Amino acid sequence: MDQQRDELWQGGAWEQPSPVFPTPPPVHIPQPKVVRARRAKRRRWTAFVVMLALIGSLTGLTVLLGGTLSIPDLDIGIGDSIPGLPTQAVQTLPQAQTGSGVTVTISPQAEEKLSYTQVYEKNEPSIVSIHVIDQEGMGQGTGIVLTEDGYIITNAHVVQGAQVAGVVLSNDLSYEASLVGISPEEDLAVLKIDAQGLTPAEFGDSFAVKVGDEVSALGNPLGYRLTMTSGIVSAVDRQMVVEGSTMYLLQTNTAINFGNSGGALLNDRGQVIGVTTVKIISDDGSTEGLGFAIPTERVKYVVDQLIAGEEIKTPVLGITVIQEPGRAVGLKVDQIESWSDAKTKGMQVGDIITAVNGRPVRTNRELQRIKDLQRVGDSLTLSVERGGESLEFAIRLSDQAEHAAYN
Repeated sequence: MDQQRDELWQGGAWEQPSPVFPTPPPVHIPQPKVVRARRAKRRRWTAFVVMLALIGSLTGLTVLLGGTLSIPDLDIGIGDSIPGLPTQAVQTLPQAQTGSGVTVTISPQAEEKLSYTQVYEKNEPSIVSIHVIDQEGMGQGTGIVLTEDGYIITNAHVVQGAQVAGVVLSNDLSYEASLVGISPEEDLAVLKIDAQGLTPAEFGDSFAVKVGDEVSALGNPLGYRLTMTSGIVSAVDRQMVVEGSTMYLLQTNTAINFGNSGGALLNDRGQVIGVTTVKIISDDGSTEGLGFAIPTERVKYVVDQLIAGEEIKTPVLGITVIQEPGRAVGLKVDQIESWSDAKTKGMQVGDIITAVNGRPVRTNRELQRIKDLQRVGDSLTLSVERGGESLEFAIRLSDQAEHAAYN
């Protein structure tokens, strides 16, 4: 389950500046582990049975009385797995309707900087607690309100395999949740509750995020509801391999703990710039300040497709680019696949891509970030320099799965 990433831990043998000095003793560097900031789990099976029966009765009352479902916050401990349940969890959440036309709106970065108190007050109504029951017991995570009528964004690992899911609002009202869509590879899921008048979060532009920016995380770590922690952006576009999936994440030293899963990473304007997802821990527990969030640019792409009921495909241009030393702006085309639209439209090896959709590109990742916002079949406008001439090409994106040889 946990994916080890030795290269994320910097350390090694002591250096000897001079043979005059004795060699220091070896220093043990604990192996780090990349783990989901998983939902806080509670597993005592007797409490599970009680809660399951209670939810069943409450559900019946909800239907009769037209009220909302209240899920109790039981104080139960960690124990063995629940006897009598299947060893493999089966997704049994009711399916919500897709194709509603709801999408994630990304707002430009607001000019006014807010205090941490103002950030908290702005987002408190938009952060929910998610309670689930699966074959391992009960668990808690976090979600972000997307719409006033009950669309909720969270991590896939919060609800994957859940048999019952409930959403508790900041005002303590509780609702049963149905599943709109889920992508374990992207670690994103969308829930729907039958509610009105919710306060949607404002989603900000993760393109604007810079290392050193002040950020805060708001979620339910270890079940402590609506907990805010603060820090800075430690890195952008951090490539991580988590449970076999490659992700490009925002890195932060803001405290992210179990139960923060699916919560918000907020900028100093009170805008959601990421969905908290993973952290790094070491064997001895000494690792601190290594948390990660899915940037909103990727959240929008995945969530929009989940709500539309569409398969999430990986779009590719079919070209390989390189960064030339000393070049401030632009990427050199090093290879063009024969099947690509770039080949059909007349792009050539040696072309310099200076901008994509009007955005200047300086690194491979900047090009990747713009591409990640698109769908298969969409087109990117590439501004190209060739021998002193300025050209433009509208290149259609292909499905990576159809061209497995592309890297």
